Amino acid sequence: MITYSKWLIRVAVVFSVMGALLGSDMAGRKDYSFIPVHSHILVVGWLSLFAYGIFYYVFPEPQKLKLAKVQAILSMLGAMLLPLGMLLYNKAYNGFTTGLFIGGGTILLIGMLLFAFLVFFDKQLFTKKN
Repeated sequence: MITYSKWLIRVAVVFSVMGALLGSDMAGRKDYSFIPVHSHILVVGWLSLFAYGIFYYVFPEPQKLKLAKVQAILSMLGAMLLPLGMLLYNKAYNGFTTGLFIGGGTILLIGMLLFAFLVFFDKQLFTKKN
């Protein structure tokens, strides 16, 4: 069985390193123009994906659902595209960068909504097993 928890946590760790490197670069150059990108890399990429990964580790049953696969993939994809879109949008205001920015955010939002659906509507999720 594929464990989405493993992949979500691994991708989250990559985002944590990227966020730390970007933060160090900004501090070293004393140029803080990428704070929104840095923040989204850490909050969306590191924290959110890590939280999803821990959820799937603690509650492995939802991983058997096809919806969990869609949720995990969309969340990782959105977490990659949103900061990339923000970065490119910050450098060049055009239709492509705007679309990437909005598209990445939309994909991420869909992933978050699917996660909320899994948490609130999986009737067996929080039932106590003897």
